[in-house]
Amino acid sequence: MPIEPLDIVRKGLQAYADRGVFRGFDEVKARNGKRAFRFVWLGNRPLEFSLDVENHVLSFNKLLPNVSSKSMMYSDLSRFVKSRSDRSVPKHRRVEPRYAEVVCANRRGEVSITLTVRNNRYEYGLNKLVNLAHEIFVQLSDKYADYMTENFDLPQE
Repeated sequence: MPIEPLDIVRKGLQAYADRGVFRGFDEVKARNGKRAFRFVWLGNRPLEFSLDVENHVLSFNKLLPNVSSKSMMYSDLSRFVKSRSDRSVPKHRRVEPRYAEVVCANRRGEVSITLTVRNNRYEYGLNKLVNLAHEIFVQLSDKYADYMTENFDLPQE
């Protein structure tokens, strides 16, 4: 019997919470029949991860606040996300186009990262999207430390 996408995503996110990666993990019903999960990952700002089974989409909704669509930071971020599917990226970090497509979008200064799953690869997609979000946080902490301090209460070092 095949495992349902919601069960795969729920179990995968719960595993991150059980390991202490996420805090305050909770499942909530989102709009339009989508499912959503809320948790704190970095700093004290709650994050929302959603699943749209009908469209095969996993999303970190409003992952990054206060990012102008015309900023250098957003340009760098868009380029970085797009580059994750390039063959030059090591396989363990790469998002394979045959399994998933990842994009970022900026709506009113809030950046969301969305991954469309192909061939029912929800576990693959979940892991790649969480890993990509982690990589984004690392890149921003390195290059845009002031942004991370202001928006995620991270200490300046």
